[in-house]
Amino acid sequence: MNDLSNCREFYSLSLPTAERMFQKNRHRMDLLDDHIHDSVNIYATCQEIVREWQLMGDDTLEFEAAKKELAKEREKFNAEKKGLAWSVADVEDKLAKEKQFNANKQKEWETACEWTNHEMQTARDQIVKLKGEKTKMSDEYEQECALYQKRENEYIQCIAKLEKNRC
Repeated sequence: MNDLSNCREFYSLSLPTAERMFQKNRHRMDLLDDHIHDSVNIYATCQEIVREWQLMGDDTLEFEAAKKELAKEREKFNAEKKGLAWSVADVEDKLAKEKQFNANKQKEWETACEWTNHEMQTARDQIVKLKGEKTKMSDEYEQECALYQKRENEYIQCIAKLEKNRC
């Protein structure tokens, strides 16, 4: 599968038909706000992925350097100890060390993921809170506009009455 088909598959599954119908009935500003919030979330996620890729690249470079070092050490060892077989205990020790190293790396990765997930959840909670406050303020604004319109109509009627009485 190439990258383009992966993108198409992802976006075809990202909004189901019912969701698209729901979005058609929403207010334009709400859709715009949601788009902005989603864009921020996507940007933050992309940045986190880039950071992870950079770390993976650094780990890969470290691994390659360690592999080259190991190859040099192996050549030296084989040159000095030709014909001598490693004992089972040495191999088991190396295997245990490698397992421990891999377990430590796995724990570090899980900790980083937990931290990232916590950070993202906190940001999402803040967005939801701010969205609620925005909706509340929007409702208050609409109430004030309606009250203003009502007062203005009353003033217009009063002025019309006064002008009618004056004539």
